Amino acid sequence: MQFDNYIFDLYGTLIDIHTDEDKKSLWQAMCRYLEKEFQVKYTPAALKKRYLQICKDEEELLKSRLSSSSKAGDPKPAHCEIRISWVWERIIRSAKDPAAQDEMKCFESLKYGPEEQISPQMQALCTFFREKSRDKLIKYDGVDEVLRTLRERGKRVFLLSNAQRAFTLKELSDCALTEYFDDIFISSDLLFKKPDPLFMQALLKKHSLTSSKCVMIGNEISSDVGVAAGCGLKSIFLNTYAYSDKKIREDLGALLIEQKELLPVIVDNGDIRQILAL
Repeated sequence: MQFDNYIFDLYGTLIDIHTDEDKKSLWQAMCRYLEKEFQVKYTPAALKKRYLQICKDEEELLKSRLSSSSKAGDPKPAHCEIRISWVWERIIRSAKDPAAQDEMKCFESLKYGPEEQISPQMQALCTFFREKSRDKLIKYDGVDEVLRTLRERGKRVFLLSNAQRAFTLKELSDCALTEYFDDIFISSDLLFKKPDPLFMQALLKKHSLTSSKCVMIGNEISSDVGVAAGCGLKSIFLNTYAYSDKKIREDLGALLIEQKELLPVIVDNGDIRQILAL
């Protein structure tokens, strides 16, 4: 398999991460943080409930807005991605002025598809939330070797990640990965995510890439293999989570891939270094 362009997923592919947003200690810490930095008060239970409800509200509205904003005949995004900063902005605003109308942040002063921009204060909040919810952030063995070798071979390397910019840029930097990429595509910027073909197509269009010269590498059949097949790209599946053969077959079957050449190459032990020999 010879390609000019290698498109990587991030979490579960290059970085082994684990977060737990159900931890009671997380919501206790967030209550203390909000009171200290923004002078708003919540109980942990109320804050968690409010957070989950706003996430749901914003996702529903965003999906509706993206669908209605598409021109007649254009594909409509089926997998939307909100920005987590919207959620925290609403949480703070409604606590400071309970009588004010609780307006959605979705598409507020927002043009379609721009890169996310948030204030330093909001970035600090999002970083605090992420780091308090996270108990693992480890780069997989061989990642540096593979990315460095691809660059040395003259290949272009891209990131296509279902992620929040407010979380991911720092985690890329913490893991010393940023320098390897020719470009980084994060779903919260574009407001839609894998396996939506529009996400991959945005990358291909920006860099004038030919599908046959690209390969997608990821650890999820539905999102990574799915978005690749939907755009006519070959893919490599890294089984980093040790899915059973039955689970892999079931997930591949659900994709209904008709072209056999678009079925993924499976690296069953998940070792990213094997892609250098393919």
